[in-house]
Amino acid sequence: MKPLIEAAIIDLCGSRSTLFPEKMLIADLGCSYGPNALALVSTAVKAIINHCLQFQQPPPEVCVLLNDLPDNDFNTVVKSLVTLRQNNNKLVVVTGVAPGSFYERLFTSDSLHLVCSSNSLHWLSMAPEDLTMNQIPAYDMDEHARRERLPMRLMHVSSGKISYFSWS
Repeated sequence: MKPLIEAAIIDLCGSRSTLFPEKMLIADLGCSYGPNALALVSTAVKAIINHCLQFQQPPPEVCVLLNDLPDNDFNTVVKSLVTLRQNNNKLVVVTGVAPGSFYERLFTSDSLHLVCSSNSLHWLSMAPEDLTMNQIPAYDMDEHARRERLPMRLMHVSSGKISYFSWS
């Protein structure tokens, strides 16, 4: 994931010839808690610092927002955010949490520059709407049923009509 985040930051920051953003908002959807909670956003912040040093650009103000379900232990997450701010004194880092399901709108329009998510690690609070409407289970416990439904699931996903999120 680290190379993908670094490449995204390079694309966002551009080079000397492009307009460098003065402010950047980074969000991690489904951050969890504990030592992994800041892994993705820390990589992004370090990539911003490295890019600014390499191209001798002034660093932007960075806002880092961590999201998870309200049942998350946000006390632990907030303590980690304090450490993130203290460890990155080369740029202004403002931090916060955005509790709620990422199936719902969490942020204002056009406010995010980078969104990170380790979706393979998520516990999904609900099945995607397209799967439930078409009675396609996200996962079958029974191996035989799973093999039988695999072509149907693949056809549905490849149709391009699957919508996991509603951002409107």
